[in-house]
Amino acid sequence: MKKRIIVSRIFQSLFLVLLFVFPFSMEPLNLFTNEVTINLLVPYKMPFTNLIFAPFYLLPIFAFFSFFTIFTIKHFNKLCSVLYFLGLTIYLIFSVTVLILNANTARWFYNLPIYIYLIFFTCVILHSICTFIGLKRIRESNPNYAEYKEIKKAEKIANKVYKQKQKSELKQNKKSKKDQKKNKDLTESKTKIQKLKEKDKEETKNRIKTSLKSKVIFFVLGTIAIILFSFMFFILRGYKTSMTESVSDIGYSQAEQTASVYDSADGLYEKIQHFFEVQKESNSFTNSPYERIDIIITSNTTPFYIEKITDDTVLPTYDIFAYTTGKPSKIDMKDKVISKVKALDYVKRYKNGTYRKAPVYNKETGECKFYHPVTFGRKAGRKLVGFSVVTYREEVLMKTYYQTKVFVIAISVLFLYFGLFFTIFISDVITNPMLFLRSNVRKTANSIKEIVSGSAKVNPEDFDYEDCIKSNDEVKDLSVEIGNLVSLIRGIVPYISFSTLKNAEKESKRSYSRELCFLFTDIRGFTTMCEGLPPKDVVGILNHYLDIETQIILNNGGDIDKFVGDEMMAFFAGPKKEYNACKAAMEIRLAMRKEQQKSLEDETAYVNMGIGINTGKVVFGPIGSSTRMDFTSIGDTVNLAARLEGANKIYGSKTIITEAVYQKLNDSFLCRELDFITVKGKTEPVRIYEILQEKNIAEEKIYEIKDVFEKGLELYRAQQWKEAYAQFQLNAKKYNDYPSIIFMDRIKHFKKNPPPAEWDGVFVMKAK
Repeated sequence: MKKRIIVSRIFQSLFLVLLFVFPFSMEPLNLFTNEVTINLLVPYKMPFTNLIFAPFYLLPIFAFFSFFTIFTIKHFNKLCSVLYFLGLTIYLIFSVTVLILNANTARWFYNLPIYIYLIFFTCVILHSICTFIGLKRIRESNPNYAEYKEIKKAEKIANKVYKQKQKSELKQNKKSKKDQKKNKDLTESKTKIQKLKEKDKEETKNRIKTSLKSKVIFFVLGTIAIILFSFMFFILRGYKTSMTESVSDIGYSQAEQTASVYDSADGLYEKIQHFFEVQKESNSFTNSPYERIDIIITSNTTPFYIEKITDDTVLPTYDIFAYTTGKPSKIDMKDKVISKVKALDYVKRYKNGTYRKAPVYNKETGECKFYHPVTFGRKAGRKLVGFSVVTYREEVLMKTYYQTKVFVIAISVLFLYFGLFFTIFISDVITNPMLFLRSNVRKTANSIKEIVSGSAKVNPEDFDYEDCIKSNDEVKDLSVEIGNLVSLIRGIVPYISFSTLKNAEKESKRSYSRELCFLFTDIRGFTTMCEGLPPKDVVGILNHYLDIETQIILNNGGDIDKFVGDEMMAFFAGPKKEYNACKAAMEIRLAMRKEQQKSLEDETAYVNMGIGINTGKVVFGPIGSSTRMDFTSIGDTVNLAARLEGANKIYGSKTIITEAVYQKLNDSFLCRELDFITVKGKTEPVRIYEILQEKNIAEEKIYEIKDVFEKGLELYRAQQWKEAYAQFQLNAKKYNDYPSIIFMDRIKHFKKNPPPAEWDGVFVMKAK
C-alpha cells in the first residue's frame, strides 16, 4: 500500500511537470499560402502577467506539492488526488480553449504534432479515470451501498449455482434418455429435456435484464447526445448556408463593382488602377479578404453582345490579363486565360442568375472565383469585352464558419463528456434510494425465506427494517409503507407457528405422514401462584416462563406447534429428534430450577414443570377452515405425548418418555423404567420411562435411585409385595423419591385388594 502511494505521487508530479513544459497547441496557420509555418505554444512560455494563462502556472505548484508529500504518506492523500484532478482539468480547459481560438483550417489539425494528441488524449483518459474514481468514492461513502453490493454479489453466486444445477439436471436427463433408448421409451424423456431447456432459457432471459441505473444513464445521456448533435447539425448547417450566401453576395458585388468601374472608365488605365489601389487597401481590413481581383479581356475585335449570345454562340478566347491586385509574376498562366467554353459558361451563369448564388470552385487549388461580364454600353446592346474575376481561397472564405464549427463541436463534445459524469451522478441520486430500498426489502425477504425453508429460527428481531431513504419523495413514502408492512409482519410472526410458515409457501396443501418427536409441557402451580394478581401481571409471568421454554426448544432444533394456556406443544424432526427433545427437556428442567431458586430468594411462589415426550408417525398438514388454518399434527403419537405430560402428576416425576423414545437415545441419558400403563382412551399398554439425568454428568446417587427403583418394580410386578415395598421405602426414606412413594401406596392397596390372577402389572390411567 505504501509503495503504491509513493509510485502514484511520483507519477502525478512528473506528469504535471510534463504538461507544463511540453507544447499543448500551436498558433493559427497562414491561410494565404500553402507553406506551413508551425509555431507551437508551450505553457511555461505563456505570459504570466496575462490572467488568462495564469492558472497554467499552478501545474508546477501542484506537482511540487505532490512530490514533497511523499515524505508524509499517511497525510494529504485526498488533497493530492484533488490537486492532480484540478491540474488535468486546467490543462484540458486551456487545450480546448486554444483549439477553438487557433484552429482556423483543417490543415491546422493535420500539422499538429502527434505527441500533442497523445498527451491530450492521455489527459482525457486520466481525467476520466479520476472522475470515475471520485464518483465511486462518493457512492461508497454511503454505508447502504456496501450492503447493496453484498446482496448483488450473493445474487450473482446464486445465479451461477442455479446454472450449474440446470446443467447437472440436463446431463442426468440425457443419461436417462440413453437408458430409455434401450427400453424404447424415449417420448417422455424428450419431453422432459425439452421442458428443462425451455425453463432454463426462460429463467436465463428473466435474469439477464438491464439495471435501472443503466436505463437512467442510457436515457439521460442519449437525450443529451441527441439534443447536442441535433443542435450542432442544424446550427452548423444553417450557419454554413447563411455564410455561403453572405460571402457569395460580397464576392458577386465586388466582381460587379469591378466590371462597372471598367465600363464607366471606358478602359482608361488611371481610373481603373486607382480603383484597384483602393480595393487593395480596404481588403487588408476585412475579416475574409480575397486573394486578388483580375480583369481579363480579349484581343478579338468581333463584337459580341450579351443579349444576343446563345448556346450556339462561339465566343473568342479571353487572353489579355489586363488588371490585377496581385502580382502577375506569381499568378499561374491558366488563371490568366479564359477559354471559349468557360467564357460561354460564365455568360450562361450570368444570364440565369446562378453566379449570384455560388462561386466557381476549384477543388485542386482550393480557390473560389466570382465572375462578372465586363461590357461597354452600345446602341446595339452591351458589348462583351471580358470578365472581372474575384478570387478567394476557400480556407479564407470559410474561416469564420470553420472556427464556428470547431467551437460548436468542441463545446458539444465537452458537454457530452461532462454530461456522462453528470448523468452517472444523477443516476446515483435517482436510483440509489431505490436500490437501497430493494436491498432492505431483499434482506427482510431473505430472513423470511430462511425461516420458511427451515434454515433459520423464527425470531421477530430478524425482521428489523431500516429506513435508509433520506429524500422526501415517493421513494421515501414507499420505504415508509414497506417499513409499516414489515412491522406488521414482525408483529404477526410470533403468533404463527414455524411449521405453518414453512409449509405455507408450498403449492401442495395436502396432509401427509411424518416421523416426529413430540414434547408437551405444563406449568404446575401456575393457577395458585397467579391468584389475586391483575391479568396484566398474570400474562407477564406466563410469557416469561413460556419464553424460556421456547428459546430452549428452538436452540435444540425444535419448533413450537401451539400454546394452550400454560401448556405448550412442540415437535422435533430429523435423525436426532429424540435426543434433541430429551436434551431440551433437561435444559427446561434446569432453567426451571434456577427460576425456583430466584423465587425462594425473593420469597415468592414458584412453579414446577411436567414434560411428556413421545415419537412416531403422525398425520401432518393443514387443519382448520378455508379462512383460518394451521399446519399441525394429529394421531395417537401426539395424544400419548400429551397424556404422558399429565401422568407426571400421578407419579410425581418431571419428564416421562415412551419406550420408543428410550430406544433411540443410545444410552445418552440415564433413565429408569417407571411403569407399564394404559392411558385414558386407549387399550394398548405402553412402557414408560423417566429421564433422570444426562449420563455423562449423572451423579452416583442417581444411579442408586435408578437401581433400587427398578429392582423394586421387578418385585412389584412379581407380586412380591413385602420385598418390593422395602426397595421403594429405601428410596423414599433416603432420597424422598416421589414415584417410590406412589408405588408404596399401590402395594398397600394391593395387599388389601389383591389384583386378579391374570394381572400383568399394567396400570390403567383414568384421568388425562
